[in-house]
Amino acid sequence: MIDEAFLERLSNWRRVYGDRQVYRRSSTFDICQYLRAYADRQPETEEEKYWREADELRYREPQQPSPDYKDADFLQTVWARMPEMIEYVPVKKNIKIFVFGTEYDYIALKRRARIRRDQEKSWREFCIESFQKRVYYEQDIRKQLQLEND
Repeated sequence: MIDEAFLERLSNWRRVYGDRQVYRRSSTFDICQYLRAYADRQPETEEEKYWREADELRYREPQQPSPDYKDADFLQTVWARMPEMIEYVPVKKNIKIFVFGTEYDYIALKRRARIRRDQEKSWREFCIESFQKRVYYEQDIRKQLQLEND
């Protein structure tokens, strides 16, 4: 069974090691946006300000906790040491796509692996549980080594 805390750790791993897209904008675009916002703008009343701020707060994403870099490094190390195949399933590649891939990557992976809709849940759980077992096994080993060194 996949642990909910482990899924949060995978999310943290993605936030730390995931590729961040950098959107580049031209200075002309910035100037045009500024002029659109402030050229013919009338002063804002207190009521309009209240409703604008309330509207902005409503659509804001909830604040996420700060990333745990040490745990992300640990997951990256465990993933890097994993074998490519576990029980004839390319778990390492699948985990990479589950965590860092886009929806298109996931659909393409399912198509290449010939996973039907009724098999999808068990296939995904097998891959994530295999990785989870390796992570917990590695954690136990590290704890035992720390106790022996103390």
